[in-house]
Amino acid sequence: MGEVSSLPEQKEQSENFADLSLTIGSILTIETISPVRKYPVHLLGYSENRSILVSSPLREGKEVLLDKNSVLAVRLLVGKKVCAFETKVLYRSIQPYTYYHLAYPEVITALQVRNSERVDTLIETDVDSDFDIIGDWPRAAQINNISKSGARMVSQRRLGEKGQEVLLQFEVTVSGIDKRVCLPSIIRNVEKNETDEGEQYIIGVQFLDLTDEETLTLSTYIYENEK
Repeated sequence: MGEVSSLPEQKEQSENFADLSLTIGSILTIETISPVRKYPVHLLGYSENRSILVSSPLREGKEVLLDKNSVLAVRLLVGKKVCAFETKVLYRSIQPYTYYHLAYPEVITALQVRNSERVDTLIETDVDSDFDIIGDWPRAAQINNISKSGARMVSQRRLGEKGQEVLLQFEVTVSGIDKRVCLPSIIRNVEKNETDEGEQYIIGVQFLDLTDEETLTLSTYIYENEK
């Protein structure tokens, strides 16, 4: 089988799937190889050393059919660990509903997630607000530092005051796939500077109520962009 999108070797740990103690309904992200696409699925159960049962992936509300022996890369967030493994489709059941048996992984690659890990970056983002504020929204900003819990942005326009909630929408490339995220956030600090080009605002935000999938996307992006 092909390689799972790599995690930094020096931080990897090996796990057994059963030792992850996942609950029924846990979200796993599967990635097909051809075509390259990612889908969230739900864990329905597993039989140790035999198979993992997952729900059918959906695209625009419709089931995506996976062929037998299709190779899949799987990622999931377990507590503060990002886990990844390779598998293949063993069997597709259509009664009483569609679900899949995936090959039980021989090894799980686990990477510890730490809130303090941040990376310098350059991401163009749209910032929107539900507050009744005069002016046109969304407004443009650049994210120049990001962690899985927050970000620092630079903008030529005011984006709000400390304590105000905003919505960040931007694209990141994770494991070679462009992924658009929409993250509810709260402004934690605002600094105004005067530059040769006029006013510049430096804004620190904290992400709010992220889903496991959003946390997984951010965590993977950070690890792939660490220097």
